[in-house]
Amino acid sequence: MIKKALLIFALLVSVGTYYAQEKILVIAPHPDDAESSCGGLIANHVAIGDEVVILTMTGGESGLYGKSADEARSIRTKEAVNAANVLGAKAEFFGAIDAFLTVDTANTAKLKKIITNLKPTIVFSVWPLDVHSDHQATGILTWKVFLESSSTFDLYFYETCNPAHTKSFQFVPTDYVDITNVIGIKREATLQHKSQSPQDWYGMYETLAATRGYESDVQYAEGYIKAKNFSGMGGRSSIIPRTLKNKP
Repeated sequence: MIKKALLIFALLVSVGTYYAQEKILVIAPHPDDAESSCGGLIANHVAIGDEVVILTMTGGESGLYGKSADEARSIRTKEAVNAANVLGAKAEFFGAIDAFLTVDTANTAKLKKIITNLKPTIVFSVWPLDVHSDHQATGILTWKVFLESSSTFDLYFYETCNPAHTKSFQFVPTDYVDITNVIGIKREATLQHKSQSPQDWYGMYETLAATRGYESDVQYAEGYIKAKNFSGMGGRSSIIPRTLKNKP
């Protein structure tokens, strides 16, 4: 049985509970991955004053039938900015091409430089056991930077659930985030990606949120896996916070 710690966000704010501000980086393979997978967590962090940056690795160039790569990238990056604005986050772009992101020395160095410059305290990246090659590469690139001795950020992996072209495998959360109060803004942000017809598939993410909520004793939740340096992963958390941050 998972023990639940009730951290009621509105109550904590009303009684003046203090949180040190965090800088959060969410790394997404494509436009729309951050909002659909982590939109609730992002909204929660923004609500308590944290700075959130969404770094999208590719421009979604392969995601619009009948459009050139440049046209698709222009449309989808604008949608990504709109979605980030809904959540109160900042949108940045890595510059790789959709379906061609690779794990190599150059991309690892580039991602390390971006992360070093941003100085995040917590990074979220996609679980690399996924059928989409860009998802695999994004997760592994982030993992490689995380494992370097100079890195100081905490790393959590998030899941995707959009079969048949993207799906996380063997994803067993170590931590849950209660997104019950922000499920609406998560949906609104995801629906900004109009070129991807999110109304046809976003329901799967709400179903997943209900499932993770059932597992963690809240109405809606997002699940995350905490990465550990060289020691593998494991240990379910007994805390169900609204954000994945340490209290002072």
